[in-house]
Amino acid sequence: MSEFGVAGSDVEDGAPAMKLSRINASSQTTSAAAYRYVMFGFIFLMYMISYADRAALSIALPALGQEFGLGSVQLGWISSSFLWSYFILNLPSSILLDTIGPRLTGVIAVALWSSAMVYGGTVSTIRQFIASRVFLGIGEAPTFGVGSSVVRAWALPKERGSVLTTLLTGQQIGLALGTLAGAFLIVRFGWRFEFAALGAIGLLWAALWWFFYKDSPYKPVAEKKGPITRAQFFSLFRSRSFYAVVITQCLGNYFNFLVMSWLPVYFIHKFHQNVFQSGAKSAVCYVSASFGAILLGRFLETSVLRRRTEIHARRIIVCTCMVLSASVGLLPFMTSMSLTLVVMGVCLAGMIAGSGANTALLADLLDDGSKIGTVTGLTLTFSNLSGLFAPIVTGYIVAGTGSFDIAWFGCSGALVIAGLTSLFMVSGPIRTLFNKA
Repeated sequence: MSEFGVAGSDVEDGAPAMKLSRINASSQTTSAAAYRYVMFGFIFLMYMISYADRAALSIALPALGQEFGLGSVQLGWISSSFLWSYFILNLPSSILLDTIGPRLTGVIAVALWSSAMVYGGTVSTIRQFIASRVFLGIGEAPTFGVGSSVVRAWALPKERGSVLTTLLTGQQIGLALGTLAGAFLIVRFGWRFEFAALGAIGLLWAALWWFFYKDSPYKPVAEKKGPITRAQFFSLFRSRSFYAVVITQCLGNYFNFLVMSWLPVYFIHKFHQNVFQSGAKSAVCYVSASFGAILLGRFLETSVLRRRTEIHARRIIVCTCMVLSASVGLLPFMTSMSLTLVVMGVCLAGMIAGSGANTALLADLLDDGSKIGTVTGLTLTFSNLSGLFAPIVTGYIVAGTGSFDIAWFGCSGALVIAGLTSLFMVSGPIRTLFNKA
């Protein structure tokens, strides 16, 4: 029985025993409701550490390029290197997650990528550094599968969107802290120390996760643990709604990885900022976007889901957020840093809220929640393939045109398509349980 399960009673008299059982049940339910915030807090920190480690490279790119003699094209390839393994292992690691559970998967994943960070700070050749990024991608592959599994197990259906959006802001807080702290550490101690320090934080999280993790008492009885079957896997590709979720995630993720890889360099390039200034401005964007995403996601979830009760109603939220983030196409026309920060903050807020709503939409539509880890992993496999090209393509654009303008215009059009895809293609549940079809 779960630690939060209803305790038995040794009282022989029926009525007192029943009363005591109800008291115990109420007490255990209250305990479970409170403990879920501990679980959400760990997932928030995991996302934050993950993206802080990714931001460590973006702010270190100028120093790395100078030390190893690299240009923008080469730096673009290096920025995408962790995605090579991350993309390939999203699905296999998520299948493993559904088999061995979030506790062990989380420990292995975070410990591995954090060790890769520490190793990255000790390398002597660019090939060794790329190898460290590949190992970082291996570790980070099941990250969002772990998060989706915990949210599916612990969050109430009506709050999944706002919970996921709030947790996804951990990405932006991580990017903010990673760029700001990274810039400080690079200026004071060098980029190698930056990598080692951030890696040590992840190792601490892994130890605490093993100690504090608990299974949720809220899992429906009908959902059984175990790997997804071949028939269930291929049934996903017969669902129009699944394709819509994947396409939306792919287009949103392209913008996400472009910003994550190049934003500090963009500020240096366009506004002639130094490393610390560009890190601070990037942090402002990420933090403001985090608060904006929480407010936007909560407002839309409350206003839309109060009036719409169909299972795919959340697609309206996804569309609204993605179209809002398409305002990134205005960046080429911004001539001041202040306006640029406002536009980027709004775009990132829309992207975060839209991604959170899209992930919650997937959980809403999936008929067998026990397979949420695998289905999330499959979705991320496609979306990270899209994200893999973002830093590379942007590197070539900057090298060929001398500016980021074409990159921002392309993202704007893609985000509009993402919103419309969700609005018009999502049409019903994603079925894997054939006996319920």
